[in-house]
Amino acid sequence: MLQSSELKLVESFSHFCDLHGLRYFLMGGTFLGAVRHHGFIPWDDDIDVGMPRPDYEKLCVLMEKENSRVGSFPFRNFKNSDTYEYVARLENPETKIIDRSAAEVEKRNSWMDIFALDGMPNNALLRKVHSFNLMRLRLMLKYSEFNKVSVNYTERPFSEKALIKVGKIIRPEKWLDTRKCLDKLDKALQKYSYESSEYVVNFMGAYKLREMFPKRFYDDDCNYTFEDLNLRGPRDYDAVLSQLYGSDYMEPPSDQMKNKHFTEVVR
Repeated sequence: MLQSSELKLVESFSHFCDLHGLRYFLMGGTFLGAVRHHGFIPWDDDIDVGMPRPDYEKLCVLMEKENSRVGSFPFRNFKNSDTYEYVARLENPETKIIDRSAAEVEKRNSWMDIFALDGMPNNALLRKVHSFNLMRLRLMLKYSEFNKVSVNYTERPFSEKALIKVGKIIRPEKWLDTRKCLDKLDKALQKYSYESSEYVVNFMGAYKLREMFPKRFYDDDCNYTFEDLNLRGPRDYDAVLSQLYGSDYMEPPSDQMKNKHFTEVVR
């Protein structure tokens, strides 16, 4: 039911992008699913797409004219709604889910995520400095909502576990303004032009800087079968997926290594 709901979202989104000449690409596990399973990863139900920053901003402008809807589906980001999520979402109100991944259980519409791909400095040293600043600002954003941090996700690296322990002591959500953190992060992400950058990154994705690739990967795309749809992704899928998941990405993981999602469909 949830996968069917999300297929409606991505079908409508893809059609809208084609109609308006907007570039998009399947990202992360959605792209892996397209390559390995020609659709959803069987134990997953996410739809993630990325858009070059210029196309993402055009989408946001179009949303102002379209009453923040793609077809009949609401489009939400932190600029057009009261959400504190940086990543934009296209939602399907026909399907409700309970999200148990945060500190407080939430009932919400099913959704697909829309990420912005941003430029990085061409100079290697500046790229490291900018990367550090982005990580700092992302941490500040997460700290500003520390009371909403997922308590169910245990597969964190040691560094994140340490930061969570610090957060429990200093309670940063009491003195950090989430809106200001969002604005600062948004400004930093757009500091370097997408078109003039040799490297671009889906920094707000799950893999952060691991999703930094040469921009040429996104200059050449092709269609991939995803269930009964044809959706776009980078042509050099092997380079992208090997960097994200290792050279054996075509081999399904063991049961204990499969991502666990804390959602439950209620309608």
